Amino acid sequence: MKSSFLILLCLSVLEPAVIAQNQPLSTPAATDRFVTRLMDKAGIPGLSLALIRHNTIAYSQGYGLTKADSTQRVTPATVFDAASLSKPVFAYAVLQLVEAGKLDLDKPLYEYLPYADVAADERYKKITARLVLSHASGLPNWRKNRQSNQLAMRYNPGERFGYSGEGFVYLQKVVEKITGKPINELMIERVFKPLQMTRSSYVWQPAFEADFAYPHDKESQPEDKGRFTQPNMAYSLQTTADDYARFVLAILNAKGLKPATIDQMLSHQRQLPKTFSGTEPLSPGLFWGLGIGIESTPTGDYFWHWGDNGTFRCYVTADRKRGDGIVYFTNSFNGLDIADDMVQQFIGGEHPAPAFLGID
Repeated sequence: MKSSFLILLCLSVLEPAVIAQNQPLSTPAATDRFVTRLMDKAGIPGLSLALIRHNTIAYSQGYGLTKADSTQRVTPATVFDAASLSKPVFAYAVLQLVEAGKLDLDKPLYEYLPYADVAADERYKKITARLVLSHASGLPNWRKNRQSNQLAMRYNPGERFGYSGEGFVYLQKVVEKITGKPINELMIERVFKPLQMTRSSYVWQPAFEADFAYPHDKESQPEDKGRFTQPNMAYSLQTTADDYARFVLAILNAKGLKPATIDQMLSHQRQLPKTFSGTEPLSPGLFWGLGIGIESTPTGDYFWHWGDNGTFRCYVTADRKRGDGIVYFTNSFNGLDIADDMVQQFIGGEHPAPAFLGID
């Protein structure tokens, strides 16, 4: 892919409209130096990168080590925890079910499947798939006691933005009920196989054992790698930067969904506050669509998301109009520290999302 990267980047330099947006590095070697310099500064042991230019994966590369005390290099085939980047992939499958007439975005989920964990609060009967995907379900991110079967509402459904993994768990249960299939099997059938995401799964696969990343703490010390045996649409996706870039391309090219559905996915469903933990003031340029974040700025509109499982952190941003994007995964607590620099270098423009996440 290096030769195509060089050609596409040279073409970008020749386009005045693009050069005003981003200043791509001229060679793969320059890109590699830039990324490794950021990694060294932030203390990130391993990183996998995929760059999209003009609706094509133009460059992919692995950097550093899968485990700090090993000699195994990160490659484009190295599997990482996607963390919350799991959510947009699930949202894509949910919207396929909407297109097929199997799920109504605005029908209360309890009409498909009552949820005993939160049934003591009648407000839950107002939760819909649209509210889950736009993070306005009123459910907390996670219940206080993760082993408890009791789940308390935080807000009235539809009242405000409130990021919620619990909402995705409820929607996962609904999807399994209406399709009659285990969720990972459904994701393989509807997403991974059609998009040729050959190293992706919401549960651990034996094929991952030969090339996967270990998590690292803030001091770059390796920790044990968890191997998910139960799928969770909010965070358990195991994937590669290359595979995830194929998913981003599906959004950019309306593959697997109608263009009108992609329009709805990337529409302004909910305005966000300026900071993740805040409520006011609202950001003039930050919104949530159906399963993914939206930046609307004077320099363009972008869709984005981040992943944070503590010791795996990752980021994606793409510009639908230009067909450009960046996907990167790290095996580090420090992995989001470089998100703003990476996006500015490879996408350019104004991006309020890093500040929303508290990234300096």
